[in-house]
Amino acid sequence: MAGLGQACEGCCGQMPEISYPMEGLDPETFFFEFQNLLYAYGRKSSYLCFQVEREQHSSPVPSDWGVFENQFCGTESYHAELRFLNWFRAEKLSPYEHYDVTWFLSWSPCSTCAEEIAIFLSNHKNVSLSIFVSRIYYFWKPAFRQGLQELDRLGVQLDAMSFHDFKYCWENFVDNQGMPFRCWKKVHQNYKSVLRKLNEILSRRR
Repeated sequence: MAGLGQACEGCCGQMPEISYPMEGLDPETFFFEFQNLLYAYGRKSSYLCFQVEREQHSSPVPSDWGVFENQFCGTESYHAELRFLNWFRAEKLSPYEHYDVTWFLSWSPCSTCAEEIAIFLSNHKNVSLSIFVSRIYYFWKPAFRQGLQELDRLGVQLDAMSFHDFKYCWENFVDNQGMPFRCWKKVHQNYKSVLRKLNEILSRRR
């Protein structure tokens, strides 16, 4: 899992300005970055596909969709999760609406991002968050495991991305040119491995 980790620890600083989401991913990027391997080498970026469902005065409002990726500025790296929170807080968040936010992440949040997400959710009780991850980032490091455990404690739905989640992302977040989704080998086997590891991490908190 070389690459992303080198740009992670000691980073995730305050975003310099609001950044806006991409409309979608190209197929090659999606297949490379979201392949659900326990050990994924050469994946130096992290991608976040999001959907925001909201209600205003008990009436549904059209959803927001998009994609964020890590942004590298010199030696600093601003992770996709913090880019989303920065944009969402400035552009969308209202105390008069309830939000159901869903993330599909190529990597699970790092320890610093998990802490920032936890602070955000603690301060915004009108936001519910579900996170589906393709891979678990540094799952052997205590700080990264504790970050996921804290999100679980706060009521975040944490799950591994299944075949159906990858297909959903392909159909909604990828510029697929009308091509049907054809998954990679061992997608189901890898899903079971990632889910087993995630459940093992979260069970240590319970």
